[in-house]
Amino acid sequence: MTLLLLTQGLSVTLAVIALVNTGWVWYLTSLLRQPRRIGPPESCEKAAILLCLRGADPMLSSCLKRLMSQDHPDFEVLVAIDSPSDPAWPIVQDAIEKFGNQRLHAWSLSQRRKTCGLKNSSLVELYDRVDPSVGVIVLADADLQSHATWLRELVAPLADPSVGVTFGNRWFLPSEPTFGSMIRQVWNAPGLIVMSAFKIPWAGSMAIRRSLFDSGEIRDKWCHSIVDDGPVRVAAKAQNRKMQFVPSLIMANREVCDIPFAFNFIRRQLTWTRTYVNGLWPLMMTYHFVALVANVAVFVTALIGWQVDNTSVVVISLLAAAISVTMANIHAALIDTAARKVIRSQGESTPQNESQDTLGMRGLIVLPTIVGLANLLGLIASFYATFARQIVWRGVTYEIRGPWQVRLLSETSPQSAKPTETCNESL
Repeated sequence: MTLLLLTQGLSVTLAVIALVNTGWVWYLTSLLRQPRRIGPPESCEKAAILLCLRGADPMLSSCLKRLMSQDHPDFEVLVAIDSPSDPAWPIVQDAIEKFGNQRLHAWSLSQRRKTCGLKNSSLVELYDRVDPSVGVIVLADADLQSHATWLRELVAPLADPSVGVTFGNRWFLPSEPTFGSMIRQVWNAPGLIVMSAFKIPWAGSMAIRRSLFDSGEIRDKWCHSIVDDGPVRVAAKAQNRKMQFVPSLIMANREVCDIPFAFNFIRRQLTWTRTYVNGLWPLMMTYHFVALVANVAVFVTALIGWQVDNTSVVVISLLAAAISVTMANIHAALIDTAARKVIRSQGESTPQNESQDTLGMRGLIVLPTIVGLANLLGLIASFYATFARQIVWRGVTYEIRGPWQVRLLSETSPQSAKPTETCNESL
């Protein structure tokens, strides 16, 4: 009887989790169905796009070309490169020769601060070069593949004076469905929900009202933090400025990675979350832990029920497990479908055949395994993020004792980036 009650309790727990997750999936997919909003050219304030580079990311040339092709009437792109010997320099110089130096400017990092991430050192120097006439500061990543209206879509919500920050997000569409790539894609799905619902901005595509910098002291916060978007969120909340997610700016990331890289990526993202969104962290940890334990426990009760010849326990356990796994697969597929629709609306292609489609027929066959691995690696990474105080990011080792207690310990010289090594990974 005790075993049966335990099994019933686990089944109810899994049912509640599936119901809650369904609600969140409905929330996100509803957001992604919203029509695109593009501000009229005459309403666009002058914008400065800040781009920080360490290593030659494989999509950097395309990134620069697309940034220079924006239909925004008044913008400039400011680029900070890690050092004069960085392999990104020739690519940026080629872009300057092609597009001219009227809107595209580049410098090497001159001061390598030991109290923050190297990207933040670069951002501070770029911000100090921004013209006083600029009204909007925009952050972009080196792997960003923007479309012509990207910048106008990003700044459109700033027409509301109460909005201080706008941001998009990424969706992984790897060119090859490796296990690491699929794990990262599946893990990113609930991350997309959390970031949109709790207004956790992504610096890979983010616009900040210029006045927020002065009132929120963002520049000073950058000088003592490991990432750029976390301090922006802190400043916006302190100044009671809204942070607006822009659903039409789900940006495709087509990089391929293996399982170790996927784990390190997840670990970094969770470390940033634990550091700068610490009020949400206990709830996230508890929910993740309960969900994973309940899913594992229901298989254990099925095995025990089989050994003691308790048919009711076996049937209830397997039915609960089947429903849980099926709903997780459906949720992942629904979010993937919605994200792909947004990406296609930008004029971008999405994988169509099963050899390319991470969540196509081939993906659906192995998806239960991928979902399980993504949850397991996520839980392990969560514990690491909770207790570890050192992290390696792009060849640089940092010690993180708190949001504003960061120390650069050591670094190696950047080389040409591997396809999976993006310099600007963030929350």
